[in-house]
Amino acid sequence: MVHRIDRAEFGHGKTRNLGVRLCADSEFIVFLTQDALPVGSDWLEHILAPLADATVGLAYGRQLPREDAGLHERFAREFNYPAGPAEKTSVQDLDTRGIKAVFCSNSFAAYRTDALAAIGGFPEVLPLGEDLSAALRLVQRGYRRAYEPSAMVIHSHAYSLRQEFQRYFDIGALMVMDPELRRLHRVTAGEGQRYARAEWAAARSPMQKLAVLGRVFAKFGGFSLGKRYRWLPSSVRGRFGMHRLFWTTQ
Repeated sequence: MVHRIDRAEFGHGKTRNLGVRLCADSEFIVFLTQDALPVGSDWLEHILAPLADATVGLAYGRQLPREDAGLHERFAREFNYPAGPAEKTSVQDLDTRGIKAVFCSNSFAAYRTDALAAIGGFPEVLPLGEDLSAALRLVQRGYRRAYEPSAMVIHSHAYSLRQEFQRYFDIGALMVMDPELRRLHRVTAGEGQRYARAEWAAARSPMQKLAVLGRVFAKFGGFSLGKRYRWLPSSVRGRFGMHRLFWTTQ
């Protein structure tokens, strides 16, 4: 079944909640964005496998870079979606691993439908990060979050510096809109620095290293302004944020 909506009706949490309602009789629900290409014929079996454990509320799979991806695009996927091992995190991990304990991506993820219902579904008034927010609530409720690297899709983006700025503006705003995620982010405040150092080490040419520096400044600038989005007029938020549809309705 294909259910169509107008572009103006789209929202990261809102649209996925609609999908859950349309599949209300299903025990599990799998999210796969239109630009994610499954790898292998058994990808569905692999992404659902962790949910055989009744304590697991959600599982997300590994994302691989496109064949022609550049350094930054490839590094982002290798850093955030390693080949292994598979892992499961629980509420005990929140104070030590911070936001890494609830990291996941709805570009390719599976949820236990009744677990989603128990937390009221995905939050709808966020520019992005509805997956992180839902994962946190699931873990707080006693479910575990699973990473299943054997379930794979090809999905990556070659963001420009402007797009990096816009994306991190939205992420900064997310941390203000969801104080509990902000608290977890503080636990792992050095994660961004670790990522930047690792990408710098992976860069080989002067141009690649210059590009890494540019992205660091774009991300930092966007994130810092995003945390202060309330100080900005709505017209500016719409230009600074990546998800303009969201900001034009706020």
